Amino acid sequence: MVYKKKISLNIKLVTYLLIAFFSFFSTAILAQDEGEDDEDSETNSPCENKWGVDSAETARKLSLFNQYYQEKNYIGSFPYWKYLFENAPCIQKRITFSGPYIIKQVIRDEAYKPRFNGLVDTLLLCHQMRISFFGNEGYVKGKWADDMAKLQPKNRNKALMMFDESIRLQGDQTKHDVPLDYIYAGVKEFKKNKLTLDSLFLILDQVSPIVDANIAKYTATGLSQKDSMIGLKWIKTQNAIIGMLKPYLDCDQLTDLKKPYFEENKMNISWLSSTVKLLDRGGCEGETFYLQCAEALFNLEPSAEAAISLAKAFGKKDDDAKASNYYEKAVELSSSEDEKYDIWIKLAKTAKNNGKFSSTRSYARKALAIKGYSGEAYILIGDAYAASANNCSSGDLGRGGVYLVAVDKYIKAKSVDASVASEANSKIKKYSEYFPGKEDAFFKNIKDGDSYTVECWIGESTTVRTISR
Repeated sequence: MVYKKKISLNIKLVTYLLIAFFSFFSTAILAQDEGEDDEDSETNSPCENKWGVDSAETARKLSLFNQYYQEKNYIGSFPYWKYLFENAPCIQKRITFSGPYIIKQVIRDEAYKPRFNGLVDTLLLCHQMRISFFGNEGYVKGKWADDMAKLQPKNRNKALMMFDESIRLQGDQTKHDVPLDYIYAGVKEFKKNKLTLDSLFLILDQVSPIVDANIAKYTATGLSQKDSMIGLKWIKTQNAIIGMLKPYLDCDQLTDLKKPYFEENKMNISWLSSTVKLLDRGGCEGETFYLQCAEALFNLEPSAEAAISLAKAFGKKDDDAKASNYYEKAVELSSSEDEKYDIWIKLAKTAKNNGKFSSTRSYARKALAIKGYSGEAYILIGDAYAASANNCSSGDLGRGGVYLVAVDKYIKAKSVDASVASEANSKIKKYSEYFPGKEDAFFKNIKDGDSYTVECWIGESTTVRTISR
């Protein structure tokens, strides 16, 4: 009898030791693995009967589950995971955190196909229990909503409401994939005539400020490589959303959708900003309502970006005066030298296209003040000179003298910027054919190598080169 009691006591001792060991072991291996969330901020909440009704069996199942899981054999881990989920769901964060991932691997296995619906119910229950045990409701609901929308299409409307809750709770802390998943679910409902286009655009209105805020945050200069990678993910999200909604971004529809709310929101920076971006994506740039919103936004919150958008829009309307005005405002507001350079070049091109050759040179010179090696700027000046040959031909060498100074600029362009050499050489060949004739110059007592000044608005000196005609 004493012998039996000793055996019984030893078994209990071993059991307790096993439980203690596995408790320590399960805590030690909580390092993040494939399919598991990196949510260190979540904290445990009280959980009744953490080890379940049979602590020894729970310890055994936990050991086997972690062994398979660490080997990334998720299907092999499933039976042990299932026991733990049903009997000791909060024994380890991994049980609810990675349950959906494990189940999705299992669902792909042919052997489990007949149990699809039941497995999906269990998967969704994982999210609910995770919130109950460990909190972080907003983050988890984003995942929960996506799984519901994709795996239970009949409940997609409920998923949309859950996405809305997640976005409201998380705000700018929303993960990069949630806005895209939200839009994707909305498009699916719209295609099935279960969601109106207005409602779909309301979803876009809701996620756009979050996408924009995170792109601005994670694409700033001086960030770590990790943060920069997050920025790339947000940019991909934005591009994917625009691509998905492009078939529905009709300018007339967008205007009809937004215009009734303009008067009550014309002093609302957030509404104006999202509306301008939406209209821009719908190809409304240059339309009257777009300009109305963009100018209202600029007056409330002047920025280089807003000024550039307005400049482009007015340019499309052939209102070059306003376009130039806003480009110049953009330069004043910009802190980026590269951006200023780009603006001056755009202004120079606009002026050239409108026959304002003096302004072309003026803007090109401002670009050169930033980048003295800009071949593009020198070519623009050369083009302005060449285009002025008829109007500035009153000198002794006539039009030929003007072409001399034009070619000087093309030569300078390729000397400072090899990337424009091909264009510059083409223009040099073209305009060199119009250089002053040797005989004409001789009768004016001018010979090769002499200094010659082109008057008119150009006012530049050059070295005479003549050709035989």
